Amino acid sequence: MSTMSPGEKRAVADLTSSRQIDVTVRHAPDDIDIVAFGLNTERKIADDRYTILFSNERSPEGAISYRRAAGATVISVDLDRVPASVDRISLVASHDTMALKQARELSVDFAGVATITPLATLSDEKAVMLLDLYRHNGAWRLGVVVQGFTGGLANLIRHLGGEVAEAPAAAPSAAAPPPVSLSKVDLRKQKVGVSLKKLGIEHEKAEVLFVIDATGSMSRLYSSGTVQETVERIVPVSLRLDDDGIMPTWFYASGCARTEDLTAKNYEGYIPRTLPGPMKAVSGVQKHSCASIDRRGEVTIGGVNNEIVILNALLDDEPAKRTTPLLVIFLTDGGFAPSKDIARIITNAAHRPIFWQFVGIGNNNFGMLRNLDTLPGRVVDNAGFFAVTDLAKISDEELYDRLLSEFPAWLKAARAKGILPAR
Repeated sequence: MSTMSPGEKRAVADLTSSRQIDVTVRHAPDDIDIVAFGLNTERKIADDRYTILFSNERSPEGAISYRRAAGATVISVDLDRVPASVDRISLVASHDTMALKQARELSVDFAGVATITPLATLSDEKAVMLLDLYRHNGAWRLGVVVQGFTGGLANLIRHLGGEVAEAPAAAPSAAAPPPVSLSKVDLRKQKVGVSLKKLGIEHEKAEVLFVIDATGSMSRLYSSGTVQETVERIVPVSLRLDDDGIMPTWFYASGCARTEDLTAKNYEGYIPRTLPGPMKAVSGVQKHSCASIDRRGEVTIGGVNNEIVILNALLDDEPAKRTTPLLVIFLTDGGFAPSKDIARIITNAAHRPIFWQFVGIGNNNFGMLRNLDTLPGRVVDNAGFFAVTDLAKISDEELYDRLLSEFPAWLKAARAKGILPAR
């Protein structure tokens, strides 16, 4: 296998006869993002469907695709299927907060025939263009780029003619399609990374589970769109902490139901589509013992608070043995009245690798949640709580800081007590 240096260019046909190319980027830490940008003849982004990353894993015809492997990200390119509008495929590595020279590993394997090792040439860049696959005189060539951007992925996208904030755009013309925007979920994922960095846990991995109060008192927050907006703000927490990009999601009232898992692809319109209960009964959710089936055969979860049911259901649904931390984000506007019973469940769960982060909306009675930090009898402090009158009035940065603020202390304590494996 040959090693290629920055600035070196080779005909793909001289390296391999295959027309289906796997480019494997091995990276540590795992949260280095790998993105493939499909560019036009002016080396600019012209169609966001050809920006291939964790939240858009496949181009429309499947010519370019993304997948994760152990310690690596693989970008696959079928050269014969790349449309003529895509003249160049630029492969990029980036990190939300870390200069890439600090990476423990960053290397590229091109189709098993050539390697690129850019670390020695990097300095303070948080994003770097690694290589280009491009057309020249009707043939595909490989060029080693290794061009860095200290401003990170946002600056790199601007360099490629894209935008980094969503804003109303003028009507597109046939001659000049609008520049691609970095999506809200990608921007928010970067903000989660900043919060994790401040807390000293930027390399942690955890599963994230979301629980949403669907009692009658929440109806105003559903109808106003507040709950849907909150869903869109919570999804990036899971995307940043958990490699599989899936966040199991439950609704609860007097009963509970697990609906479709939240991902970067389905979060838009999630609440109107999936909400069960008194405000809307929806078929197709996953049945669970804490849900009921109405006369139409649809899932219903009632309309009053019963936190004991959902807490027990989540614990019953847990695997017998867990080695990856689980962060449960629990959104509610109040209740938690049977304090002793709820306290007993939280206390008994303290020996399990689960951290419960309760988020209160409004100025309602949150019962025993306000006393979680002083709850006695636990092997570790396994729960946190904060309340905000209006979630829409706090920034993403503040929300992520508050959601994650008690998580690091629990991780440390859980490892010290053997609840989680030592690092």
